[in-house]
Amino acid sequence: MHDLLPSLVLDSLRDRYLAGVADAEAFFDLHRADEDSVSGALGQSIAMRDPVVFSSSEGTYVVKIDYRKIRGRGPGAPERKYGSDGLFQIEIADQLGAVILRKGLVFQSKMNWRGKKTDLYKQAVLMETKFGGGLIVDFSSTGYKACTALAAIESRGSRPIAEKLGAMRPLGQFLSRDFLDCSIGKKGLFFDPVSERFYLENYFVSGVHLITTSIMVMRDGAA
Repeated sequence: MHDLLPSLVLDSLRDRYLAGVADAEAFFDLHRADEDSVSGALGQSIAMRDPVVFSSSEGTYVVKIDYRKIRGRGPGAPERKYGSDGLFQIEIADQLGAVILRKGLVFQSKMNWRGKKTDLYKQAVLMETKFGGGLIVDFSSTGYKACTALAAIESRGSRPIAEKLGAMRPLGQFLSRDFLDCSIGKKGLFFDPVSERFYLENYFVSGVHLITTSIMVMRDGAA
């Protein structure tokens, strides 16, 4: 990501992700009825009302973050088939709409994860197998924490073991650091708005919660 976007843009995105997660945590009690409600509130908190334009010697960039809940419940829903119920994604395109980079990070939501959860372990295995990774996000009144799907597998779905391994970290850190620094997430994983499905290599995956960061490079800095 550093080779495509200047620090000005990356730092702004880091701040936005951190602030969005913090806002969602502050209003957790209003949405704690179920995982679906809390996931939606998180997406709305991170989303931006209007695009923001950044100009520097390196170029001009238009940044937009949006959230939408898309169809995917019932038979064949993504949580059952692929262990995930949402996706953080980034798209960088030029001013003509040609895609420069697409990457996505699937996530599975949990509420007040305590003890050992066999279903969580199975969901993590599916995410690791189908997408090469993902996040387990635990929503609670004490803050939003997460670990990678691989860490959930290594701990066999046990929160105490994941904590002992040092795998649980604030969600804001995962998004603002690991995701933007490309240490997590998969290139080529993206939501197709026409078919309303996620696309990865040669197969489609229907989904539920979609949090999209879009960056358009309007001109080269040397122009």
